[in-house]
Amino acid sequence: MNQTQSKALANPFTNPDHYRRLMLKHDLVTYNTQEYAGKSFMCVFFTRFCGVGCPFCFFKSAPARNEITVADQFNEEGIDRFIEFCNQANLGYILISGGGEPLTQKRAVLRTIAEVETNRIVLVTSGNWAMNKEAARRYLAEIDAAMKARKNPCKVTVRVSVSAGHAIKLGTTPAFNLIQLFESEYPNHPYLKFQIHGFENDPMFQKVLDLFPGHQLEYNRGQRASDDEAVIKVIPQKIYVKLPSGYGFVTGISKIFGSDLRPNLHEIERLHGTIKTFERDLEESEDNNSAVLFNTNGDKGLDWSLNYNGNICLWQNQVNDNQWNIYEDSFPKVLNETFRDPITLSYIENGCKYRERIVAEVSPRAVLRLKSISLRDFSGTVVFEEEKTRLYYAIRALQDYFKAGRIVNDEFDKLPEELKDLIMGSAEMAKELYHAAEYTIVDQYKRKQFDSVAWRDLLELIRLGHYDLTPEQVQEALDYYNARTELKTYQTIDEVEHEKGEAVQIRLTRRLMYMKPSAFELQKPQLVATP
Repeated sequence: MNQTQSKALANPFTNPDHYRRLMLKHDLVTYNTQEYAGKSFMCVFFTRFCGVGCPFCFFKSAPARNEITVADQFNEEGIDRFIEFCNQANLGYILISGGGEPLTQKRAVLRTIAEVETNRIVLVTSGNWAMNKEAARRYLAEIDAAMKARKNPCKVTVRVSVSAGHAIKLGTTPAFNLIQLFESEYPNHPYLKFQIHGFENDPMFQKVLDLFPGHQLEYNRGQRASDDEAVIKVIPQKIYVKLPSGYGFVTGISKIFGSDLRPNLHEIERLHGTIKTFERDLEESEDNNSAVLFNTNGDKGLDWSLNYNGNICLWQNQVNDNQWNIYEDSFPKVLNETFRDPITLSYIENGCKYRERIVAEVSPRAVLRLKSISLRDFSGTVVFEEEKTRLYYAIRALQDYFKAGRIVNDEFDKLPEELKDLIMGSAEMAKELYHAAEYTIVDQYKRKQFDSVAWRDLLELIRLGHYDLTPEQVQEALDYYNARTELKTYQTIDEVEHEKGEAVQIRLTRRLMYMKPSAFELQKPQLVATP
């Protein structure tokens, strides 16, 4: 079919969500999950709540103040299903992190240590539970007991984060107490280990070391250091600390990401440092593909990310129109659905540079938004927030699979002609139709039930330059909002205020990482707990 004929057909970009859902009904591309059957990685957040309040926190986690639901924290069924998922995923390494402070979820932590089949578990913590040395001693004893209950040995590492942000409330006490406890009670334990997680250009690691006169440091220089013997998890800077007693532990020094859910994209020069840090981490630590885990024996595994609401995806590879959740989706289903979606499959096979290049063909602003927000865990959600951009990327990925001879013809033939025409066509044809379609983030929001607060948040992001909109389209958004809202109205976009406080941070976080709706409906009558 030539371009003249194709123009007579419907333009899929005028109704992108509809055509994207048509795609997802079919197995359009051949794939082989066994190519990634090596030891895999799991990063899990058990809760979104934390009482420390570090200013650089990705999630702006706060203490629980109201009733806690499965959108905020694992319930008992969530723990059961998490363990089942892990034991089918061939894991070599589990990182229990946050989100919120994971070690407040003692039952989830201890059950993971006792029941999950893996070689390594790392507990990332602020150490707030170790402010009291005796309480810390008891918790470590429980961890040790859970390790002894395992079928097979597993190395468990307590990794305490040390930074100026943590020190606002905690000082150096947790790190000091834990170092003393490991030095006196677990110095030669074959499996229970201690680490410090420090940050670049942050003084607190040195302040902790100053509490142990006579220590010696050995730096890993000139090569990338892995945090594990079996799988490659890069530590940007690895330091071995040896105390006068002979006890030693590893410290990893990481980057500080300038994550911000509301960066001003009109002020690009101010975002330069944040963007460079984001790019440097992908290059140095992730080999520009955060979804794939490389084993030291040459095998490839997968890098899973599990949110506190049960949403599961490969790291930086979440797309919110195709969600999976452990409360209703099994490991085999999640694995196969991840590979059958051309968006997530192409990220596994081609990495972030491929994704950025294709998105930038039609929306360089989406790539800028991705790097400026710098929320690594939800990069896919950020870059594919707009349905139109999401469809464009899916079509372009399918064009490449078509050229490679990997399209499943019987399934492809079931697609509407206008979609088949685009997939068999050129990048220029797809780009032309993309720009010809008058469908924006404003139209996307109009299709939802009107919510004054959600629209006010959208208007603020529009003011900050997060979307490609003409002045007329911006005015359209204002008029639509003003005609329906019970809140303050605005005559120009510049009048929209920068809202401050915890409430807007929670809203904007949930806007990106909302729980899969069908999973929430199954679980919502249940409260996890009350504060």
